[in-house]
Amino acid sequence: MSQMAQSAPEVERFLELPYHIVLVHDEKGGDDASWTARVEELPGCEARRPTSEEAARAIPNAMEDWLAAALERGAEIPEPRRPSTHSGRLLLRLPQDLHAELARRAETEEVSLNGLITSLLAGTVGWRQNGAAAGVGLQRSRLEDPPARSRFLSVAILANLVVVILAAIAAIVLLIVALQNGW
Repeated sequence: MSQMAQSAPEVERFLELPYHIVLVHDEKGGDDASWTARVEELPGCEARRPTSEEAARAIPNAMEDWLAAALERGAEIPEPRRPSTHSGRLLLRLPQDLHAELARRAETEEVSLNGLITSLLAGTVGWRQNGAAAGVGLQRSRLEDPPARSRFLSVAILANLVVVILAAIAAIVLLIVALQNGW
């Protein structure tokens, strides 16, 4: 049995591991622009193609070739790096004025300070996630659109309008009574 035939199951085992693949747009200008799919843990393992889709489709074959060559020469193959252990908690020190301004904006937008800062940071790095992120709802649309009125505010405005109308009616009635009594 050849060396390649013996390493095929080993290659398959490595191909099933969760390696980290990144797609990078290489802009060199003109017709040289291309996309590269690269396996972060496997140095030199990459596939370059004209489109991101083609590069993504080509990387499994590049991985297979890279792994087979590494096994053939007896090289040690790196394992995938461990998943991130970030908790989602961050202690951040910032100037008091900035803290106050962010708190005012959060109140105006009717979101928590944590939700506002998370949304602003997510927008800055282009990170979007549907639903909630670690229990914090990203309310990006609320930041872009004027904040919706709360139910309490709507009821308060309506009550205020009713009081003004009643006061106007009372003023008109008093004016009519005063005119009839000769004042």
